[in-house]
Amino acid sequence: MKLDNYRLNWDVILKKEIDFLSKKYPDIDIKGSYASVIKLLNENKIMSRIILKKNEFIGYAYIMDSTDKSDRLYADIGFISQKKINEERLRELFDWLIGRAREEKKKLMLNPIFNGNETSEKYLLKSGFKTIVRKRMVLDLNEYQYKKIDEQYNISGIGDLNMDLYSDAEYEAFKYTSDKFLFSDKREDRIKTVENLFNGEYGEIIREISFILKNKGRISGGVVTSRLGFDRAFIVSIFVKRAYRKMGIGKYLLLTALNRLKALSYHYVFLWVNAENFARDFYSHYGFKYDNYPDEVIYYLPYGK
Repeated sequence: MKLDNYRLNWDVILKKEIDFLSKKYPDIDIKGSYASVIKLLNENKIMSRIILKKNEFIGYAYIMDSTDKSDRLYADIGFISQKKINEERLRELFDWLIGRAREEKKKLMLNPIFNGNETSEKYLLKSGFKTIVRKRMVLDLNEYQYKKIDEQYNISGIGDLNMDLYSDAEYEAFKYTSDKFLFSDKREDRIKTVENLFNGEYGEIIREISFILKNKGRISGGVVTSRLGFDRAFIVSIFVKRAYRKMGIGKYLLLTALNRLKALSYHYVFLWVNAENFARDFYSHYGFKYDNYPDEVIYYLPYGK
């Protein structure tokens, strides 16, 4: 039996999922990030569906709008155990989720199924979901040696940055890559995302390590870095527009950022890279290594197709 928007105590339903994710990602406030979702679920302000069998709770799903990207929906699916998963139950949840996405003509974003197994993984792929695996890389700046940079480019700080133009340049750099799914199809959404970034969504921006390059007044590339702690930094974004690649700009951006981080006594710098992106080899060449942090796995379905 399936029930929609059934009033339940979602604190209890999601407790095991939250505990699991908290152990997997110990440096993220998982409980805090779920708090507002649970509140809305308990108030029936987020669409949900549960599966029962003879009053035994089997599984759940919920779907909600993105807070900053109007072209997508976010969904979560979980089961009380892997043994409770079968194709019929998966179909009940996925038909409902995909139907919502198709009706609203939006991308459907999905985290890995809680207590998922081989059956659910195969069902995801059969349903048309694409899989993106993002890996975290780290560079020990204590072992990094300053690199001499011969190239000269027109550097601009971010003090008077035009968010609209920055957003357009960053999007142009990624729209032909496997990372395009990270960006909204709507320009106003992308501008809002950039504004959130510079307002500290991923940590306080380190202005000395964040800058753009210009060519004849147009942005050709940029790097934005935030603070993770007193000795750790995070390269939030580094990009080169397509027309300016193979000119040494990527190397210049990265090495300039690393030299400055070293000079400011940071010990570690992190970044995330798509496992399919050739940039992983570029970062490895300059000393970045995969650390033991769990991969970020994202499933998405373009416009519910």
